[in-house]
Formats: sequence, structure tokens, C-alpha cells
Amino acid sequence: MLNKFMHSAVLTLERAIAMLLVVIAALGAVDLVVEMFNAVSDKGYLTPDSILRVLDSVLVVFIVIELFNIALAYMKRKNVIATVMEAGLVAVVRKLVIFESGGDATYVLMKAIALAILIVAIGLTWYLLRRAEVCEGECHESID
Repeated sequence: MLNKFMHSAVLTLERAIAMLLVVIAALGAVDLVVEMFNAVSDKGYLTPDSILRVLDSVLVVFIVIELFNIALAYMKRKNVIATVMEAGLVAVVRKLVIFESGGDATYVLMKAIALAILIVAIGLTWYLLRRAEVCEGECHESID
């Protein structure tokens, strides 16, 4: 009885989290439209700073969508490794795209090295998973 209740509670929680991620993605899309409107209306055209703000908003929405795909795959009891790798890659790319080079040179260098290590680590992990056939057929396909 308790086991059935706990299983039901976990399923309900999984669905609630997935729905919350959908709401967050929708709000992110609305924020993206507002950000785009503000970027253009400030000066009448897009500046490099406004383009970076818009790209940051786009990538945040993509990260939330990837998190939703992880939740969806998990609820379908599928292997989530490939989806987690994709979300990690999008998150690192987001940091790379909005990389700020202003400030202390040592800090900027350390941050650049950290991002480079993350990119190499994700790439190497992806390669090793494919080679070990842990996520074969899933590392390049989206969730149906």
C-alpha cells in the first residue's frame, strides 16, 4: 500500500516538474520577445550588447527546453544520458557566447580556461559514451 502511494506521489511530482518547466520555457519565450523589443526600441537597431542579451535569453530558453526533455525522457524511463549531455553542452555554449572579457586579465584567463576544460570534458565524455555504446542511437536523436 505504501509502495503504491509512494510510486503515485513520485509520478505526480514528475508531471508537476515537467509542467513547471513548460511554464518556465513559455515565460522565457515571452521574456525573449520583450528583450528583443527593448533591444530594438532603445536605439532603433540592434547593438552588439543587445544582440548578446537576446542570445543569452534564447540560450536560457533552450536550456529549459533541454531540461524538459530530460524530465520527459526520465518519465518514459528512457536513457537520459544523451539529453543531459545536450543540456550541458547548451549551458556551456551559453557561457561561451556571453563571455565577458572585461575586468582583471587573470580572472578572464581563468574563466576562459575553465570554459575550455568544460568543452573538452563534455566532448570527451560524449565520445567515450558513444564508443562504449551507452547512448548509441540516442546521442544524435531527439526525444520522440
